[in-house]
This record gives sequence, structure tokens and C-alpha cells, in this order.
Amino acid sequence: MGLFDKLSRTLPGARRQVPDAVTVAQDPQTVFAPVAGSVVALDAVADPAFAQGMLGRGVGIKAEGDVAFAPVSGTVVADVKTKHALLIRAECGAEVLLHVGLDSVRLRGAGFRTYVRKGDDVRAGQPVMSFDRSLMAERGLDDTVVVTVTNSDAFAAVEPVCAGEVSAGSELLRCER
Repeated sequence: MGLFDKLSRTLPGARRQVPDAVTVAQDPQTVFAPVAGSVVALDAVADPAFAQGMLGRGVGIKAEGDVAFAPVSGTVVADVKTKHALLIRAECGAEVLLHVGLDSVRLRGAGFRTYVRKGDDVRAGQPVMSFDRSLMAERGLDDTVVVTVTNSDAFAAVEPVCAGEVSAGSELLRCER
């Protein structure tokens, strides 16, 4: 890595570098795991809006790390001031919600750092945010990472393709037209 590469990976005003991307297969119909951890069925997520599918079909992941990677290639179409969630419109048309923590909005952005914002194009596996799991635990918050396809009804099927443990970048959901 050259000097220019090192400098360009450091965020302005920050001492911490942007984490390296994870390798994913480039499949536009697949939503990849944004974090490593244990997959949780959506109906078992401890938030009624997610568990009842109000925000689309998907899964939760009990995260092991503190960096979330883009679950799809596409464009960030929404971000929030509290930095705990992003909506990415995938190349296949799926609108994929990446939501870190339950009730994490109460942190008002503390413990979160985003590497992208609304309007940015992202590649699956690219780091998009980091989060402080110990702060969430300290505040009594569940650090489950939820991934849903908010426009699930636009697809014939949105189905989990794995269970148990996943690595960041593993196949997570399949969107079929």
C-alpha cells in the first residue's frame, strides 16, 4: 500500500482508518451478511416492528464484530442522523435496510461512525459503518443487526439462505423476481 492509499483511507478529522472491505461474490440477487455472528429468525428479533415483518422480510444477526459492511451493491438512498441505519437500493431493485441495534436510536449517534451517506454508491462488502457494542451493552440495548428487504412485496420471494453462524460477506438472503 502506497502513501496515497494510506492517506485516502483515513477519514478527514479522524484518527481511525476505514476498515478493509470483505470479499463477496458479486450476485445481484443476493443480500450478503453485513457482520459476522449468529443468524436469528426475524420473528425472534426482540422488536415487534421487525418481528412482525412491518419493515420487510429478512433476518437478524447477533454480531461478533463492530463493523458493518454493505450487504448489496447499489446506492445509499437514506441515512439517519443517529447513524445506526442505512437504506441501500440494490442493483436488482431491492431496498435493503441495514439497522444496527434495537432501540439504538436512543444513543443519538454516540458510538456510531458512518463511512457513507445518502447518494453514495457502494459495493457489497464495503465498510459502511462501525458501532460500539460495549456502549450498547452498557446502556442495556440489544446489539442485534437487522437486515430486511423493505420492498419484499416487489419480489416473488425473499428467503434466508443460511442459518447458524455467518461470516461478514456470506450469502444471507436471496431475492427472486
